[in-house]
Amino acid sequence: MNTFSIIEKERFIALARHVEVEMIGDLADALIDGGIRILEITFDPGSPDTLRQTAKAIETAATKGILIGAGTVFTEEAVNAAYSAGAQFIVSPNTDERVINRTKALGMLSIPGAYTPNEIVNAWKLGADIVKIFPVLPHQLDYVKVLTSPLSHIDFMITGGVNPENIADFLATGAIAVAAGATLVKPDLVKSRNWHEITILARKHLEAIEKRSDR
Repeated sequence: MNTFSIIEKERFIALARHVEVEMIGDLADALIDGGIRILEITFDPGSPDTLRQTAKAIETAATKGILIGAGTVFTEEAVNAAYSAGAQFIVSPNTDERVINRTKALGMLSIPGAYTPNEIVNAWKLGADIVKIFPVLPHQLDYVKVLTSPLSHIDFMITGGVNPENIADFLATGAIAVAAGATLVKPDLVKSRNWHEITILARKHLEAIEKRSDR
């Protein structure tokens, strides 16, 4: 299957932020054990070494046999680094035409971020394969429903306030997928190398999606 089809099938993307390179392999294994099949590893714009470090993390995770993407991508340089490391999709918190064009030119899936109707339509017109509605807080389900109702022709995903308690409701809005990091790849669990607990959390997130599918 192609990248879009995998995301459409799995419906969940795990987010890894500020995870040290030497831990990314163990984290990927823990997520895989929990059933996760898609992982987004984010760049850190505040770090001058983020291109090298994040690319190395992507390269390591890509050897684990799951779909890997790069997040928090603001520049064409970051797109190039992610592609060279093995990323298959590019996610941004904003919409940048140059980033979208470079992503598409390299044959990767483009997922820019947007929040308002104008922003979402603009991202779609610029070539987005999926638009990431961001940021979405846990209580903003009604906003997403109202926002996306007239935009049903645009594939979108939700990132920001996703947790096991609201996954089913957010998917019910028509989202092709949801993404979560804070409720799954918790910094304290990573720091203590508590991979078993991360595996348990992964299963909890996916169980919420399965319940939605059973409705």
